[in-house]
Amino acid sequence: MRFLPCLILFTSIACMSSDMNDEERERFLEIHIESAGAYLSMGDYGRAVDQALRGLELDPDNFKLRLYLARGWQKTNRTGDVLRAEQIFRDLPRDEDYRVALGLGETIERRGIAQVDAAEQVRTGQRYTDAPDPAARADELQAKAEAAWREAIEMYDEALALAPGDAEILNGLVRANTLIGEYEVALSWGDRVIEITESDRSWWTEALTRPGMSPREEAACRRSLDRLDRLESSVHLNSYTILATSGSFEAALKHLSRASELDSTNVALYSRRAELLVDLGRHAEALTAIDSYLSRTGDTFESEDVRRAFQLRAACQAAIASD
Repeated sequence: MRFLPCLILFTSIACMSSDMNDEERERFLEIHIESAGAYLSMGDYGRAVDQALRGLELDPDNFKLRLYLARGWQKTNRTGDVLRAEQIFRDLPRDEDYRVALGLGETIERRGIAQVDAAEQVRTGQRYTDAPDPAARADELQAKAEAAWREAIEMYDEALALAPGDAEILNGLVRANTLIGEYEVALSWGDRVIEITESDRSWWTEALTRPGMSPREEAACRRSLDRLDRLESSVHLNSYTILATSGSFEAALKHLSRASELDSTNVALYSRRAELLVDLGRHAEALTAIDSYLSRTGDTFESEDVRRAFQLRAACQAAIASD
């Protein structure tokens, strides 16, 4: 039987459902499936996991519940949960639901990030290793991370074949290609994400104007809009970073400006904007951006970011005075 590791977790409590008849078992199973799916959509991953586990007591091989359990564990972002989720995704058939390949790609990508973090810690002596050559061990971990990201790209490609144009899959391709240094590819996928999220946002915004919408439906629409904003903002920031690093400051500024519109609460974006404007020689605009950052940040003067902002402010004032 598939999914043996999780089945062991359920064995001790599954006997509680042994007195149910088939009709009752099916009814409760549907309740757990619907509840787990609903909690996932609301971002309440702990409750989604709980409902999936309860449902799997009744039907340990249920595809949807296993998928929901993996998605819930994956989204907790705890390393142990993510590794458990990866094992479930690997056991599930990938041709029934694009979220299997998507989830597998995301968990593999996350494992690669953990491996590259470990490589850096081994290289700097912050992490103990019993390997006779720590540098070689760090290189090995780095290679494993890069292999993981390439496998993640394969999974995202597989998911995209089942769900063409899904923004979450495309965002995975943005991240993974960035991680392996394929920056032009990442920028191209990023443009696709932006195009799709803008279209989807128009649809959800229009949906909010429809008469007769219940409070629950309205809340679901607003969650979808918030999710789109976060997704698009992250893609703009990724593109900004790639372009700014390569010296394409004007293009980077456009992405950063749009990210600021989508996430006006991120005050750090004002200081990034100021740095870009300085690189472009637009010191008066940079000074305005710095003042916007300083008026909004909650950090004290002891913060390195605040000190850097004041240094940049003085440099802008000097540049303006010399013009």
